[in-house]
Order: sequence, then structure tokens, then C-alpha cells
Amino acid sequence: MTKRLLRKLCITLVVLALVALGIIAHIGSKATLSPPRRSMEKWHREILADTPSHGIAVSHHTSNNGTPYMLCEPGSVETGKKSLALRNALRQRKVKLEPWGNMRGTILLLHGHKGCKEDHLPIAERFCAAGFRCVCLDLPGHGQHPAPYATFGYTEVALIQEVWREYLITNPRAEAPLFLFGVSQGGAIALQAAANPAWSIRGVASVCAFTSLTQPIDTSADHLPLVIRDLKPLTTRACALGIYCRAGFFPQQISPLQAASHLQCPVFLCHGSKDGFIPVQSARDLYQAVPHDQKTLRIIEDASHHNVLSTGSTELYADFCEFFINSL
Repeated sequence: MTKRLLRKLCITLVVLALVALGIIAHIGSKATLSPPRRSMEKWHREILADTPSHGIAVSHHTSNNGTPYMLCEPGSVETGKKSLALRNALRQRKVKLEPWGNMRGTILLLHGHKGCKEDHLPIAERFCAAGFRCVCLDLPGHGQHPAPYATFGYTEVALIQEVWREYLITNPRAEAPLFLFGVSQGGAIALQAAANPAWSIRGVASVCAFTSLTQPIDTSADHLPLVIRDLKPLTTRACALGIYCRAGFFPQQISPLQAASHLQCPVFLCHGSKDGFIPVQSARDLYQAVPHDQKTLRIIEDASHHNVLSTGSTELYADFCEFFINSL
């Protein structure tokens, strides 16, 4: 009788564990691939309502594959606090600036996880001031993009290449050099896209990128309740299976580190020294993987994962712009 009860108890525990892992797979994969979509925030609307004061002109478009994007170009008047501060910082570095409004190239901007294209408006303001038009996209699973799932580069690389090819057909003036810029998820995608031989990238700047998608998934599992957290690595493997069932790929297939080893264009990597989500060692590993010497690693002291750009402030944006200009 005791053996029978023990057997039933063991079976019950196994079933409960499998159910728990199934729930984790469902919830974890959904949070990874389809995070809650943000609406435009007040500061987004304020910039869009008064773009001349920020030194930019903005137009909204949708590609044939459904990707919404904004085109940002220098405004008709040299103005905007961030724009003027950026140009002044570049002048102090003896960087040669084109007259206001002259464009030297195009930068594709890729946002982070749970972000949207409007997050890049303040960044585009600086880049436009340095003489670059900016194309800011909503990535799959985010913003107003119709695709339900983010795939961290698995489908995005081909998608943004398609957007660019389509854009060139209707905007032949944009055939100037193309650069990529991305933050976190966007930085990881930018590195993978820049390594793809299907197009020509003049330079790529990546902020707080992970080396493998397994990295942020593992970090996220560390923040689960204690009992569930102790089930690692079962929890991360369950999440990986859930991701495969939803989107057709495993996290280990997403490897910016492997992509970095194939990069031929100049590379700028940036990371916060106190990033508790993606450790700063990731940036160092990516830097070491780049197979040439046209690479820069910038560690922002005391910056965490979500405040690198604000902590680096004007000087960091000047670093980016100087990198893009020198890459010409």
C-alpha cells in the first residue's frame, strides 16, 4: 500500500512539474517574443507636434511588408538644443561638418525590446544635425508592426533589408552610404544585419547588445520566484522550447557574437559598466570577435542597461557621429 501511494505521489509530482514547465514555456516565450506594446508617450507626441524646434522634419511611411517607419531629415533651420550641442561638440573635436541640411548618408535605427520607433526621435535629432537622414523602424512584435513576434534577428535581418531596397526605389537620393545603429535587441539585430553579405553597410554602432539570445533569457530566469528559479536550467530550456513552438527558432540560433566574427565594416560598440541585465563582458567579447582593427569599444562608467545613452550624453552622441563621419 505504501509503495502504491509513493508511486502515485511520484507520478503526481512529475505531472505537476511538467505542467509547471509548460506554463513557464508559455509565459516565458510570450514575454520574450510578444512583450506588451507601448503606446506613444507624451514626450513622443511633444516632439512630433513641434519638429521644427528640434531641427528635424519627420514623415511617416509603411513598407510593402507592413513595417511602419519614420523618415527623419534635417529641418530647414539649424535649431534644437540637442542638435546645436552636438554640432558644437563635433566642432570642438575638429570634425568637419557639412552645411546644415547637407546629408552624407543614411542611418537605420533599431529600437530595443519593448521599445518603438518613436524612442529614437532624440537620437535622430543628433544624427540629423551631423548630416545623416534617419530611418526609424518598428520591429516585429513591437510598436505598430503587424507581425506578432519579435525574433531578435531571425526574420528581422531580411525584413529590414527589404524595407531598405523598397525605400531606395522611391528615394534614389538615399543611395549615399548606409549605416546601422541599434540599442539592446536592436543592437544585436544591427550586428547580425551588418554581417549579412546581401547588402553593403558602411558602419555599424551597437549599444548594450547580447552575445547570444540565451543570455537575456537566462538573466530573466534569475528574477523568477525562488522555487521556480531553482529549477534552472529546466526553466530556460522550457522557455526555449516555447519560443521554438511559437516562432520556429531556438534562442541559441541568435548569435551576435558569431555575426561579429564576420563583420567587414567599421564597428562601434558601447556598453554600461554597471549593466545588470547584459553584463559588460558581452561588449568585450563582441569586440574581441570582430576580425579587424576598425573597431571601437566605449564603456560608459556607472551606466546601467537602460540609461547608457543619457549617461554618456552629448559626448557619447558625438562619439557615434564622429565614428559615422570617419567611416565615410
